[in-house]
Amino acid sequence: MAETRTRASGIVTPTRGAARLTVSLDTLRLERDAKGRVTGSRRVAGSADQDAGKETGLLLTEAAERTASAVAGLQSAVAQVHEWRDGDGLPVSRRAELLARVETPGGPVLLGTSGQGDPAGLVEALPWNELGALSEPFVPADPPDDWRERPLLLRPSAAAVLVAGAAFSLTSRGGRATAARLAGRRILPQLTLTDLPSAPPESGLDDRGDPAAATVLVDGGRICPPPPLAEGIALGRAVWDHDTGGFGPPPLARLELGGPRAEVPPDAVELVWCVEGLQRYHGDGTVRLQCLARVADRPGGWFRLALRGKPVHLLRQARGLAGPPMAVHSDSDVTTRSLVLAGAAEMEGAGHAVVTVITP
Repeated sequence: MAETRTRASGIVTPTRGAARLTVSLDTLRLERDAKGRVTGSRRVAGSADQDAGKETGLLLTEAAERTASAVAGLQSAVAQVHEWRDGDGLPVSRRAELLARVETPGGPVLLGTSGQGDPAGLVEALPWNELGALSEPFVPADPPDDWRERPLLLRPSAAAVLVAGAAFSLTSRGGRATAARLAGRRILPQLTLTDLPSAPPESGLDDRGDPAAATVLVDGGRICPPPPLAEGIALGRAVWDHDTGGFGPPPLARLELGGPRAEVPPDAVELVWCVEGLQRYHGDGTVRLQCLARVADRPGGWFRLALRGKPVHLLRQARGLAGPPMAVHSDSDVTTRSLVLAGAAEMEGAGHAVVTVITP
């Protein structure tokens, strides 16, 4: 059995003149044995991969234009379009990813999303309204006196960091042992965390020939046993590496967070954007987010909050998920709604977090 994979990668950076756009193509012809295991590959070129290259360029051009109209601060944007074709060259599946680094008056932020199928709507899927709120005039403000008693609302771009951190804490070498020990115990409030396969849904197999199915890491708040390993890689997650001629894990995790719905608290402190250029994950298992924040009942004024804690401990303070789901792409692909957490005072009282105001 044979198949073809194309990866079109591009980057756009602003210059004094027109934006500089670069697109590269990498197309592999893979062979599978009767059990579906990839046995080898070779690089090829053909007319079909040009479509993916064109779409990548259009995606980046549109993102640059849209960013300029919103905040006029694009630093760079990268995109990838992945295309799978069968042995006869017929399209089987497609997936695209877009990530832009944008300079705002409040600091640099990342704007990223991904999606299956036609990439044409990817740019419109980004939260431009929230990004536009950071444009001039930018008004720094002090948080209200009672901000520590107000619930926290992590918008998807901030919530995705906690989701990715929690998944890593359950699937890393040490995390697998913890998950095995806690399997069956309820430690989260009705949240379900799912690891999704990187293989296209149409194939049903990873590159080792194992079934590529969704793996539930946390089911309704209960820790699930860690997925079994095969050749050191989670079952159903093996990806062929042409350069090494072997298998490896997916380049990034694809995750989904589900749970009970909640209304957006009218007095919430909203953590809208994470400021980039700062270390998020630390060796002791904690995450530290420096976020641009505002209060829901006082629009227009922004301040910075730092949130620190272990991801699973922070998710214990969840009160529900609010708003529409959004696919957030950065160092992981995370689909999540906004996350409603307890207030800073309550979380600190439980020993699960440290929340502080960052003064200029």
